[in-house]
Amino acid sequence: MYEEPTYKWPLIVLFMLLTPLAAWTGWRWAISPDASKRVVEQPTNQETGDSFVVSSESRGVAALSASTNQLVSLERCVVKMVQATDPNPPLSIRDQPAPTATVIAEVNNDQFLDVVGQKGDWFAVTSPAQGWVPKGLTSYSCNTKLAKIQTIPKDQSAGVLGRFIGTGTHVYKLSLEKGQELTISGRSGNGQMPTLMSPKQTVLFSGPENGELNSWSGKLKETGEYQLVLDSNFQGYGYAFNLDVN
Repeated sequence: MYEEPTYKWPLIVLFMLLTPLAAWTGWRWAISPDASKRVVEQPTNQETGDSFVVSSESRGVAALSASTNQLVSLERCVVKMVQATDPNPPLSIRDQPAPTATVIAEVNNDQFLDVVGQKGDWFAVTSPAQGWVPKGLTSYSCNTKLAKIQTIPKDQSAGVLGRFIGTGTHVYKLSLEKGQELTISGRSGNGQMPTLMSPKQTVLFSGPENGELNSWSGKLKETGEYQLVLDSNFQGYGYAFNLDVN
């Protein structure tokens, strides 16, 4: 007559005890706050400490620190496009963010490249080829900028300087009161002027018409946050204008 081994039942009992414990442990790991960090680590912008996440809304990464203008505080800066400026052209696009990585394409100076991310001193680009280029061999600025202009002292001018590399939109916010007079004037003959939007998003000024002076002045009818908006076409440009509040 067949007799079952004496060790079989202790093993079955042990298996039945350990199975629920293993399932409970796995469930606790999955719902823990750090679980996602163990699975995926997002690349970090080492210059600002910001994490970069690719999305349809914003495909760039903040790459500049605070504004050097004490009257302007930078709230958001997204770099979406750079221009090749290699002193020893052509600029190499590599398959990894390292100077010894394989070169997969080359571009001439002044050519634009689409940016989708950043790792340390390297930009991740997708056009004209997918790869990496050193930040130091490109010219770049905020393609998308949101900045706050601090209170402008009475009888003083605030100068706003900026530039676009490629396309983009720059928005400067300025809190003003009803009855104040705001003057916007161009500097050094620069023809690029911002569009002035009221707190209710009414266009008060959209740049000088042909033959008009490169300036605008008006008494404000609302208290609230006004916006100065500049847009760029593909080539980009630099701009400079003064703000006076009385």
